[in-house]
Amino acid sequence: MSSRPIRVLLVDDEAELVEYLTKRLTRKGHSVVGTLSGRDAVAALDGQTFDVAVLDLKMPQMDGLEVLRQAKSCQPFLEVVILTGHGSIESALESGRHQALRFLSKPYEFDDLSRVIEEAAAAKRQHQKAAFLQAMKELATTQLSAQEILAETERLQREYEQE
Repeated sequence: MSSRPIRVLLVDDEAELVEYLTKRLTRKGHSVVGTLSGRDAVAALDGQTFDVAVLDLKMPQMDGLEVLRQAKSCQPFLEVVILTGHGSIESALESGRHQALRFLSKPYEFDDLSRVIEEAAAAKRQHQKAAFLQAMKELATTQLSAQEILAETERLQREYEQE
């Protein structure tokens, strides 16, 4: 388990739900940023790195699928959980095509959501570690000097958040 809190981006147009989940997830030790729109979520993604995004599917102006597309574009290792009261088989399949990890329907049990967030954070760490190891393997085959390899290793550690 990572030593730092799981960084969660929570996106839902229901203010009470965002406030409730932010408080509950923070009490569990997670670092949570709650937003009430897709645009605010995209702005948050530009400003900081998250491990998991929990997205409502149906929101005015920018829906959860568009947020998912933009999120994966700027943070490819971000794991996304779709949480919606307006779910359908089609929307679940569409979110899967855009690499959402899970699709949960409202109402839900908080403990189930919490468990899915922890699984998603673990999946992110696993994917990052695999990509980091692959990049290190490729680095070992280069003709760089020892100093250049050290600098590149440090850059890769930051890029892949290896502690």
